[in-house]
Amino acid sequence: MNLLKPLVCLTALLFVPIALSQQITGSIRGTVTDPSGAVIEGATVSAKQNETGLTRTTTADHAGAYLLLELPVGHYQLQIERNGFQTYLPQGIILDVNETATIPASLKVGTGNEKVEVNADAELIQGTVTSLGTVVSEREVLDLPLNGRNFTQLGLLQPGVVPLTPGLAEAGGSLRASQAYAVNGQRPESNNFLIDGANNFNGVDGGFVLKPPVDAAAEFRILTHNANAEFGNSLGSTTNIITRSGTNQIHGALWEFFRNDVFDATNFFATSTEPLKQNQFGASLGGPVRKDKTFLFGFYEGFRNRQGQTQSSTVPSVAERSGDFSASCPEGFTGGFCNNPNHQLFNVFLNKPYPNNRLTDINPLSTGLLSLFPLPNSGLNLFTSTQIVTQNYDQFGIRLDHYFSSSDALNFRYMFNDGNQFNPIPTSGASVPGFPVGQDQRAQNFVAQETHTFNPSLIGVVRFSYLRNKFLYGERTNHTTPASLGFKYEPSLDLAVGPPFIQVNGYTPVGDPIIGPRNSYENAFDYSGSLSWVHGRHELKFGGGYQHLQINVLQGIATNGFFVFVPFPVVPNAFASFLFGQPIFFLQGRGDFSRGIRGNSLNGYAQDTYRVSNRLTLNLGVRYELPFPYTEIKNRQTLFIPGRQSTVVPDAPTGLLYPGDAGVPAGLIPTFKKGFAPRVGFAWDPTGSSKWLVTSAYGVFYEPYYTGQGGPLQSLISAPPYLQTEQVSTPNFADPFNGNPPVNG
Repeated sequence: MNLLKPLVCLTALLFVPIALSQQITGSIRGTVTDPSGAVIEGATVSAKQNETGLTRTTTADHAGAYLLLELPVGHYQLQIERNGFQTYLPQGIILDVNETATIPASLKVGTGNEKVEVNADAELIQGTVTSLGTVVSEREVLDLPLNGRNFTQLGLLQPGVVPLTPGLAEAGGSLRASQAYAVNGQRPESNNFLIDGANNFNGVDGGFVLKPPVDAAAEFRILTHNANAEFGNSLGSTTNIITRSGTNQIHGALWEFFRNDVFDATNFFATSTEPLKQNQFGASLGGPVRKDKTFLFGFYEGFRNRQGQTQSSTVPSVAERSGDFSASCPEGFTGGFCNNPNHQLFNVFLNKPYPNNRLTDINPLSTGLLSLFPLPNSGLNLFTSTQIVTQNYDQFGIRLDHYFSSSDALNFRYMFNDGNQFNPIPTSGASVPGFPVGQDQRAQNFVAQETHTFNPSLIGVVRFSYLRNKFLYGERTNHTTPASLGFKYEPSLDLAVGPPFIQVNGYTPVGDPIIGPRNSYENAFDYSGSLSWVHGRHELKFGGGYQHLQINVLQGIATNGFFVFVPFPVVPNAFASFLFGQPIFFLQGRGDFSRGIRGNSLNGYAQDTYRVSNRLTLNLGVRYELPFPYTEIKNRQTLFIPGRQSTVVPDAPTGLLYPGDAGVPAGLIPTFKKGFAPRVGFAWDPTGSSKWLVTSAYGVFYEPYYTGQGGPLQSLISAPPYLQTEQVSTPNFADPFNGNPPVNG
């Protein structure tokens, strides 16, 4: 077999900056036979897409087999002709993404003027496929009930796909919301998301970036196991959304989905039904610009949500706020807090008990901080409130498809999303109102793809995509300065000025969250290409790509200070220690909180779908991943090697090394160069009837988290030691803060 031509083409492709090249089309194959079952060589097979009139033609080989590659998803009709036989016209063929539809044809003896029309949808079993996955069609996308019209909920219908655990989803909040699900025991971050084969992956937090409305999706496919060599960069699944395109017919839709609290039940902890006002509305329109040549499709969707959330928290009682801890001992009760020696308030520093559990030496600074704690409104120590979470977003998209000829097709698509959210009670932080945070996100995605048919058996695809994701998370809205609360230290990040985070063991924390804000600006440039070549019984595919990633991040950590109070030095009550004014430690983040992360990665693959016989197919392939470790534009990353002293930063603590130190490259670790990922599988039809199939497959998969590269956020955290914890214990017990808690200089 002469492989010179495809190898030359592959070499040319690899020297062009190219990256993900995942297939967004399907193929139609089959065998042409006569009434006796003998194969017919040289039959002309044409496939016409009903929606756009796109026509692709090939010729059956000496074994009677034909294969039409890289066909856009949609509805097709075939026309199969051969001299001496009637023309065969299979109708109603539905082709899905990444599907190889099998349409066998049996021609009857006759003249070409005689035609046989049949409804011949593709056989349910794909006899050449060894990967596991499911296509969710347009009809299912539109008809199945989806809360919030989120397409990822349809993924949960697939085997091996489970939702995020409730604890993980709740703790992660918006940072986890787009991760959607976990597949086959892998982490939620291990799923790859594509739109029209182009990158839709959040390189900072994992998960998807853009969530197009279901009315703009033609279908999507989730590959959950043993994908071919063209798919990589994840250990979990690959979800590929195919957007709708315009057709020769004008089609459109209007929608409005409304939810409110009229029929809602009351939360167990709430005194009344939580408010809910949710509107999701939009429109889509598609049609021809020029019949059979140019098609346009666009959409818009808006979302408005006002939703109440009820939360209860333990707060100091009215008596405790004044230093009286005897309220838990009712009159005449002899076994409670007051009369139990283990519950007697005792100041370890002053070496004295407090008679009747009443503090007499309350710190003035602590008194000023009491305003951060709300008064109880349910019992002695419980505060319950219902707060309104506000969410707004608007998104739109446009897609243009143009067919220069049956040999050249050009596609453009642009999507834009802009949204914000207001949380009166942050996901991680104070559980009482007064310290709200905001969130803003703006994402854009542009894709351009050109498909060129060199001849019916050789087709090339090149694609460029650009993804931008601005995500401002945990934006501070309470800008009470530490100075206004009596402190004499300064916040270390002007963008996040606010009250310090105060954690009192056994009570609700108050103050702005310790983590945040986290502002990230991500730009991902992807270049990809592939070449498909049918040679006899071999369906060969070569491709590869290149990605350049830019992530500029600002991550605030304890920039306003972080105090922790425990039942010490006043035992056994942490709030008594708070009133005394003695934290167990104080922490403040100082230094440069911004990072400029840069990443590059290359990949290439070759695969062969080899039809050994009409019953047996072998899928053979190999993929190579070359991820370069993330670098930082100002080398603000560190590596810890015990006992070594940095020469780049001579005054750095022993063990902390920087890029430029001996043996420390710009990316801190060596480049992983062993990312070879073989894929082997077979599909066997024991009876040849396409009614059942035996498959088995083996593959090796890589992703950066498992090659030592780590994620971009890990590169952000790997930084000079700008966090310090300091024990707060001063000899002046009357004023332990001494008006000036220690901070890192």
